[in-house]
Amino acid sequence: MPLSRRTLLTGLTAATALPLLSCSPATALGDRAEADLSTPDGWLAWIAEHRDRLALVLTDTTGLRLEHRAETPQPLASAVKAAHLAAYATAVADGRLDPAERIRVGDWERYYVPTDGGAHVAALQELGIPTDATGAWAADPDRTVALEQLAGAMIAHSDSAVPDLIRDRLGTEAVRDAALAGGWPDADVRSLCAEYLFLLLPAEAPAPGTPVARRREIGFALERRHRDEQDFRDQVRTRLLTQPLPDWDTQLTWSAGTAASSPRQLAALHRSLADGSYPSPRAAEIARDVLERRDGLPEGVLGLGYKGGSLPGVLTAGISLRFADGRIAAGSLLAHGGISAEQLGNGDPGLPLLKAALDPAWQDRLRTALHG
Repeated sequence: MPLSRRTLLTGLTAATALPLLSCSPATALGDRAEADLSTPDGWLAWIAEHRDRLALVLTDTTGLRLEHRAETPQPLASAVKAAHLAAYATAVADGRLDPAERIRVGDWERYYVPTDGGAHVAALQELGIPTDATGAWAADPDRTVALEQLAGAMIAHSDSAVPDLIRDRLGTEAVRDAALAGGWPDADVRSLCAEYLFLLLPAEAPAPGTPVARRREIGFALERRHRDEQDFRDQVRTRLLTQPLPDWDTQLTWSAGTAASSPRQLAALHRSLADGSYPSPRAAEIARDVLERRDGLPEGVLGLGYKGGSLPGVLTAGISLRFADGRIAAGSLLAHGGISAEQLGNGDPGLPLLKAALDPAWQDRLRTALHG
């Protein structure tokens, strides 16, 4: 059976979350035929037409190497959460976090802005937590869940409140240090809560052209308001329940300014967690337990680590594969631009990487699409 969202990637790429879109898929890029990004051939067609919109790295320990714009920073979307997972795993391994600690759901939701395409609600449902009348927040904020369950929700459902909670607990530098330990220097660690608020409340957003470091500072301050001030959270809730989101073009402009990295940096972290080169072997093991799928995989594959993401006009993925013969493959794909709302909803950004890692003939097809 060919790889698809419904087979190998079920439960993995389905976790890529995007803000709720205010335009219909039919109007996002017009009515012309579009590449089907839920299929391998669709990706090949899209890549051949949008080489300047794609950055990609794929390597394995036998010498496989595919690179295209490997040093070019592009928006990460939820693929950035691999760094937060590494920080969580390192803190657990070091005894700074207790994975069994009970976290109040209301405290988790202090970082939650419901523009994530249902990721948070899916996490609540899996944890058996009913939602309130809006369908977006927990009905009982005094319920508690284990911290390790939140880490799982961050990866499996792409909940965007958890990484901010982890970063706020450990400190921004702890997340950046964890990424650096995996070969990703200067990771662009921001408040996801604040980035969503910048879209919803443009009066709170930094001016266009604001340096990234300053944008982060403004974002952390805005996150603290949302975390600590019930009146401000109520204002955000009212905004979401009573007004539409900004139009598609505004969303595209916003997503282009969110956290970014090169595919080489993201792939390095995934590789180090998979191959044992991460400085803390125990932390790598903890991270793999959350990141990897270990059942329903192709013959000869022991573990498939995956974290993808999406934002308006953005599809991303970071992956690793551990093979029974000892090989390790790792890579990342960052696509930005030329992607419609419908393609976001159906697109499977891990598929080209997985196909190339598993099928030498498909590697050649992908290489041709990348380079002509």
